[in-house]
Amino acid sequence: MCLFVVVAGIAWYGSWRQPVNFSHSLKLSTPPQFSSHQRDTIRIGVFNIHGCKGKDGKRDVGRIAQCIHDMDIVSLHEVRGSYASNQAHELGELLGMSAVFAPTEWRWGRNDFGNGLLTNVEFSQMHQIPLAMSGHAYRNALLTSFRLEDKTVQLLIAHVDLSEDRERQLSAVTNLFLTLKTPAILLGDLNVKATDPRMRGLMATPGVRSALAATPGRGRDWVIMKGFRTVSAAVIDNEASDHAFVQTELQLLNEPNSAAPRSTRGQAKQASTARDKH
Repeated sequence: MCLFVVVAGIAWYGSWRQPVNFSHSLKLSTPPQFSSHQRDTIRIGVFNIHGCKGKDGKRDVGRIAQCIHDMDIVSLHEVRGSYASNQAHELGELLGMSAVFAPTEWRWGRNDFGNGLLTNVEFSQMHQIPLAMSGHAYRNALLTSFRLEDKTVQLLIAHVDLSEDRERQLSAVTNLFLTLKTPAILLGDLNVKATDPRMRGLMATPGVRSALAATPGRGRDWVIMKGFRTVSAAVIDNEASDHAFVQTELQLLNEPNSAAPRSTRGQAKQASTARDKH
């Protein structure tokens, strides 16, 4: 009986969701194919992979890989970890891309849940930014940059909570994006639709565009940009996840870089120290 109580207690404790140590550095799983992207267009995707669990209830990393092949950069959300690996790295291996897993939750003695990135182009140093957290779901943003032709592109990805912390998290993410030097891209599951007044206000900001503005079927997954135009965009339904796959091709505009109020490192520090205590 005592053994049963001990085992039950361990299982109960292991099931608790806890925030990870966001100060840990992030690294790509393998060296990327290119140090910089030499075309003026780049293919970028956003996919909430739902832990690779499809509409039929089956988990299949291979089905996710089939959806996102032929991309240069893909933002992944609801990525699951295991004791030996994680789904971002598994997808990277299947697709021949570099991968990074940015966990947000520690559960069952492992990094269990978070965001991910797949890339064919080298990233600069990556910064994890904890977002406001008061409930049981922990969230972060990931800030980095890459070279596209002769320009440095700031890249921000995020998965915003659906319920209690959405307002503060969305404000933190969009405000940070607005401070980024042009050209810049925001990718993520923001859990808000285009009809929301907050997103209408963001889209009314000079120089800010949605890559999906003219795309039918768009939902809560976003590609928001400064210094780019949309070459093509599609929202692709699939059986591999409960979310559609957002696929875009973006082209640099011939605009001079715009100065941002703070450096990338300063932005990460400020967002980190300004988060709510939990």
